Amino acid sequence: MKNLKNLKFYFLIEVILLLASVLAVDSYFFAGDRFWGVHPHPFFFIVLLVSVQYGAAEGLASALIATATLMTGNLPEQTFSENSYDYIFLIGHQPVIWIVSSVILGGFRDRYIEERKVLQKKWAQSMRQVEIFSKACEISDIERKRLETHVSGQSSFLLSLHQTAWNLDAVGTEQVLDNILEIAQRVTKSKKCSWYILDNSALESNSQLGWEMDDPYTRMFTALSPLFEQVIRHKRFLSITNPEDEEIFQGQGMLAGPIIHPGTNKVYGMLKIEQMDFLSLNVQSVQTFKQLCKWLGTLLDPGSASNDDTMVVKVKASNHKGVFSNNYFEQLSEFLTLHNFKEAFDGQSIILRPPTDFILNEELQHEIQTTINETMQTLLGKETSFFDGKKDNSEFIVVIAHISLEQAKEISVKLMQSLTDRQSDKVNFSKFSVSIKSVGENSAQGSILQK
Repeated sequence: MKNLKNLKFYFLIEVILLLASVLAVDSYFFAGDRFWGVHPHPFFFIVLLVSVQYGAAEGLASALIATATLMTGNLPEQTFSENSYDYIFLIGHQPVIWIVSSVILGGFRDRYIEERKVLQKKWAQSMRQVEIFSKACEISDIERKRLETHVSGQSSFLLSLHQTAWNLDAVGTEQVLDNILEIAQRVTKSKKCSWYILDNSALESNSQLGWEMDDPYTRMFTALSPLFEQVIRHKRFLSITNPEDEEIFQGQGMLAGPIIHPGTNKVYGMLKIEQMDFLSLNVQSVQTFKQLCKWLGTLLDPGSASNDDTMVVKVKASNHKGVFSNNYFEQLSEFLTLHNFKEAFDGQSIILRPPTDFILNEELQHEIQTTINETMQTLLGKETSFFDGKKDNSEFIVVIAHISLEQAKEISVKLMQSLTDRQSDKVNFSKFSVSIKSVGENSAQGSILQK
């Protein structure tokens, strides 16, 4: 039963109005004795109504009010034929019925109200859980899109790197740097960019892309300049989206970072983006810019230089169209591993080796390269790259991006079947051995031997 704090006192208005209505009807149309001898008494219906509507406490209160209304100044006199027990029963049996009925029916109502409250509480908890789950799904969706953008950006960077590298063939340092600016412009969607070399405690502009004659960009930053202090000494990557970095730029760019070797941590200069679409300046473009600076630092490492102290990047294996060199394949694999790009590239390499007694001359090499390349293009289109596997060109490597090891095995089987169908009298592909490994890993993960 409810305590006084939970009692709904507004039921009193309803009880008083109902009792007043019954008394008015009795006064105007009946004997005016408050329906003393009527069974069931009209007050009983008022008690039942209140009990069913509000509960046991309100029903009991209405029963007491109805009893008081019935008996106050309206008790019949005890006759000589009635003893005390008969008289008490006469005046008390109806109030007792009202009180018992109000407690029983009101108890049912209270239980219903409590169960409804429990259900409402559970429903509210469920709604909160749904809201939490909905927010978690939204956060998960945002994170999924961020990761998709991250992987997509890395793939875009690798694709740009790969396409630009194809245009390089035994070129010098300056030409390589010109192509680096082209890559930076492509992957960051920038309009103006430049590269500065560190020389005698100063940054001197080495090459620019997209600059105009009236551009106010500085061609030299001394050791006292804020940009030199942050990029070279503190090895920071600066972005104009950061208010502190915007003050450091002083109108000289939007992105800047040290050209740093990821292994030795040595700084060779600075790569700077002066102008790009603001919508293209996002987290992914900044991360791509950082990886580009590290790749450039890798190229500038003295260990990559040739004997005449001129950096040479041998990309094409020969004049045969579509064939890359083993040197470029090794650089690409090392770069993917060094910069944790393996997940973005997620490529597998199919390595074909002729038998040990096979005499490989330039004519046969060209025939093998052409046949393998054309076959892979027929099977997979432009999603493959073809490399010479060793310096003596005794291996042939097909690199396929975004496939699993099992898929590579299936493709290798189809490749060997197609090559066997196209083999000539001079080249018997059925005797070639085949092995498979992930790009960027040193050990083979799977091997298939063709005999």
